[in-house]
Amino acid sequence: MAQVQLNTVQLGKNSHPLVMLHGWGQNLQSLQPMGELLATRSNIHIIDLPGFGKSPPPPEDWDTNQYADRIYEYLAAEGIESADLLGHSFGGRVSIRLAHKYPQKVRSIILINSGGLQRQRTANQSFRSQWVRTLRNTFKISPLYRNELLTWHSQKYGSHDYLNAGALRGTLVKTVSEDLTEIARQIPLPVLLLWGEADTETPVEMGHRYHSLFANSELITIPNRDHFMFQAEGSHLCAYYIEKFLAQLYRKES
Repeated sequence: MAQVQLNTVQLGKNSHPLVMLHGWGQNLQSLQPMGELLATRSNIHIIDLPGFGKSPPPPEDWDTNQYADRIYEYLAAEGIESADLLGHSFGGRVSIRLAHKYPQKVRSIILINSGGLQRQRTANQSFRSQWVRTLRNTFKISPLYRNELLTWHSQKYGSHDYLNAGALRGTLVKTVSEDLTEIARQIPLPVLLLWGEADTETPVEMGHRYHSLFANSELITIPNRDHFMFQAEGSHLCAYYIEKFLAQLYRKES
C-alpha cells in the first residue's frame, strides 16, 4: 500500500497514547479542543485522515481496511505499542476496523456517534431507497443522455457528503456501504460509546445496537446533543466521561 503522509498534532507527554480520528468532511481541528482537555492525562495524537485537512488523499479509492492499515503504520512508526482509540463518525469506523485487524495495538476504543452500521429503515424508506438505486442503474445503461441523467440523479438524490466528496467520492461510496456488525461482535476490548440523543446522521439507536454487539461496552447517551456533541461546551462533557473511562482502565491495570 502506498504510504500517505499524515498531518498530526501531538499533545501531552509521558502517559498512555490516545489516538483521535475525526469524522467525514472534518479534520483534526474539530477534535483539538477536546484533545487539549484530555492532554493533561493522556499523550494525545490527533490525525488528519488521508484526504482531509492537511493530509493528501489516498492514491486510489480506499475502504476502512486501508485507512486502518495507515493508522497502524503510524503507530508502528511512532513506537506506540498500544493505544486507546477515539473515533467520531467516520473515524469510529476506522477505529473499529483497526481494533479488529490489529488488536495487539489497541487497549480500548472510544466511539462518539460512530458510523459503521446500516440505518434501520421503515418499509417506505426501504422502498424509496431501492427505487433510487434502480433508477440510477437504469440511467447507467441508457443509450441516450447517460451522463446528463446520472448528473441529474446525483444532484437530486445524492447526500450532502456525496455531493461534496470530490476526489474522495469513490472512497465515500466504498466506506458508507460497509456494515461492521460482525466485526463488532468479535472485539473483546473495553469500549465507551458516547451518543447524542438528537443525532440524525447516526441515530442513537445505532449506539444501542453497538452496545449489544460489543462484548465489553458502556453506553452513555446525552439529551439534546447532535452528531457533533463534542463541540463548544460539549468538549468538556465528553472529556469528563472519557477521563472517567480511562481512569477505570488505569485502576484495572495497576
